[in-house]
Amino acid sequence: MASKLCMNCFASYRPEVDGSLCPKCAWDNSKPQTPEGLELQTVLAGRYVVGRVRSMNSEGITYMALDRTTQRTVTVREFYPRPLSSRGTGQGIAPRKEDQGIFDKYADEFLELSKGVSRLRELSVIESVLDIFEENGTVYTVYRYTPTVSLRSYVEKNGRLGWNEVNQMFMPVLTALGLVNSLGIAHLGVSPDTLRVTKDGTLLLTGFCIHAARRMGSPIAADLDKGCAAVEQYSSKAVCGEGSDVYALAASMLFALTGRTPKEAPGRMEDPRLLIAKDVMKSLPPFAVTAIANALQVKQGQRTGSFERFRSELSAAPALVEEIDQTDAIRRLPPINMSLPQNRGLPPVVWLIGSCVVTLIALVIVASAWLGDRGMSFGDLGQLFQGPGAAQSMVEVPNMLNQSYEEWEKKIADGEFEIQLKISSRSFSSTIEEGNIISQAPFAGENVQPGSTIVVTVSKGAAVRVLPEVRGVSFADLQEMLTSNGFVPVRQEEHNDDIGAGYVIRYDGHEVGDSLDYGSEVTVVVSAGPEEAPVTPDTTGGNPDAGDPNAAP
Repeated sequence: MASKLCMNCFASYRPEVDGSLCPKCAWDNSKPQTPEGLELQTVLAGRYVVGRVRSMNSEGITYMALDRTTQRTVTVREFYPRPLSSRGTGQGIAPRKEDQGIFDKYADEFLELSKGVSRLRELSVIESVLDIFEENGTVYTVYRYTPTVSLRSYVEKNGRLGWNEVNQMFMPVLTALGLVNSLGIAHLGVSPDTLRVTKDGTLLLTGFCIHAARRMGSPIAADLDKGCAAVEQYSSKAVCGEGSDVYALAASMLFALTGRTPKEAPGRMEDPRLLIAKDVMKSLPPFAVTAIANALQVKQGQRTGSFERFRSELSAAPALVEEIDQTDAIRRLPPINMSLPQNRGLPPVVWLIGSCVVTLIALVIVASAWLGDRGMSFGDLGQLFQGPGAAQSMVEVPNMLNQSYEEWEKKIADGEFEIQLKISSRSFSSTIEEGNIISQAPFAGENVQPGSTIVVTVSKGAAVRVLPEVRGVSFADLQEMLTSNGFVPVRQEEHNDDIGAGYVIRYDGHEVGDSLDYGSEVTVVVSAGPEEAPVTPDTTGGNPDAGDPNAAP
């Protein structure tokens, strides 16, 4: 009975027995390929067998594929901007003559983006690039395939998620996006569809595209999620960047918490309210609501502009809210309408003075509340304006990011800096070394009172660790290595004629180089030395000739 390959998962199936449905993934292999796509079983780069079209937009098409070298399923992204080009009979992509220049420009951007994402392989929350090549007059990017479902489907099936679960799922993505943007790469397409949930409940960020496909006004259609795209993406002139990704991630978090994304950004210019049900509001920490609301400000100038700031606000547990600076406290205030009423029977100057008085009273009330929360008074505030001497008493916050927390503790204890240090949380990070500082609040460069507390998040290192080499290593040394790497070593002994007692033979159930979660228990098989030969009891009474009939008398 001849078998065939499923064009979705590439498992074998037998049409005579299974029909057209794959017994492994249930894909119906009788479905024809999408007309715009490459023919089924086309081989690219002499290595990748093309399967069904998985997704497509104005930038290109993503296929399921089989890597014949590794026999693993991958996904292949083909640069194919259909508004600018068409597919010839030989499967090649041919740009229209009048669009040759813009096609080449976008193809270069696609290639550079793929190269940029390929440098992020260590970030487990970002879809890994395995290969990049040019063929058929265009560019292809090969990604590692991980079985997932979209965050949208996950929430629709399981219901809205609680704050602790959302915080745990999103924080690694937030950290990764901060690093990605620091490298000059903005995603601009973060949404409940490009965020995918893996089998172990973690998030995977997919869907990188050139910027022309993520904003209005370009020659190709904009692929925007209506609830997650920032308002600047609806313009070809506005600057898009890290703040745009902050907005999208916050919108995706809101979806996970409530089951709904915000209204489309242009519509929120007139009515920026986030409509959240009362029962949901009651279940969320106030600092989380504030952080998400700040990140979802429609106007760029009022919005949280960096992932570092977003992380700090999301990490500000109730006892740490007072660490948020005055600038952000003022930023959260609703705008004051400064338009002057007309034709009310009083001269305009009277209305102007009245408006100023009302504004001043409002600011005094806000300032009083802000100072009261910090145990300060206007008298304390006045000390800040007593001339150069007072200004010199302020302390500038140093930059602690990606530096050792223990070393900063020592510097502060030695009196190098007039500040205090406090850990708000410890988080896994695949990019920041264990024990180093991931984020700080207030930020570097800000001025604070002497003795103020700097709240930091400290890295626990990578969530997944690699088992070290064991050849020629004593158990005592390996135990130290494993423990310092976050593993829990368990000793198991067995006799061995070749390896000395106390030295490691192997791991039980694992191999050197295996990747395991932080905190995993690892059984180490240790040599107990050669097994001793059994001893025959001496029945001769100490006389070696006793019992020997041939012995001399």
